[in-house]
Amino acid sequence: METQGFTDQVDNYIQNLRRAIYQPIIERDAGHAAIDRRKATLLLLPLLNGEQWTHEMHTAALAIGAIHTAFDIHDQIDIADASSKEQQLMVLAGDHFSGIHYKLLASIPNFHLIRSLSAAIGRINECKTTLLQVPPNSLVDRLRLISEVESGCIVEFYQTFGFTRYIAIVESLFPLLWLNESNKQDLSHMKFPHLAPTTIDTEQWIDRYQRNLDDKLQNSFFLHKPVVNQLVGMLELGESKLN
Repeated sequence: METQGFTDQVDNYIQNLRRAIYQPIIERDAGHAAIDRRKATLLLLPLLNGEQWTHEMHTAALAIGAIHTAFDIHDQIDIADASSKEQQLMVLAGDHFSGIHYKLLASIPNFHLIRSLSAAIGRINECKTTLLQVPPNSLVDRLRLISEVESGCIVEFYQTFGFTRYIAIVESLFPLLWLNESNKQDLSHMKFPHLAPTTIDTEQWIDRYQRNLDDKLQNSFFLHKPVVNQLVGMLELGESKLN
């Protein structure tokens, strides 16, 4: 599949996700919810690589997209002062997207996936609390937690539907994406900006994680070349994060 094919597949998914989470009052008062395009691309990685993709997988992927959107909305809430109308709307919007997540899962229903995603969401929230309140001193441990936060639901999706060979790729890619974000001057849209290492350290860690990812991509013989190029391009070109 060439670049346009990748773009069309991801665009179609995002459009379907927008329809699934749409609520006119929230849209009117809280605005257009931002959807993380990079997460959408990685969630769809098996589909983009030509794996069989069923209606059940599509619905489950929409459910995960809804919870990712809920996470991103809730991450913008100011815990110290969530009393403003804007902050309260963000809370309600995030809760609405969480509800859509469970509604979509219930429509399948795949009880193994429901249980595993519920456990993953619990772990993700625990990791966020640790990173915000008592982050590990070691950057390796911090990056491990960040990888869990970003990839946890995608990993459960892969495990449920037999795409386990993709797990190592996404678990390596998310820390690298975060490090690239921390290397920018503007950290306002970055998660956990208080954990960003110094510029020199960032470059060293990017090089380390880049070599690790390159090794995994070179040894993942099941990946088609256009898919590898797409993943590399996501890093090199700084693909837009939000839609």
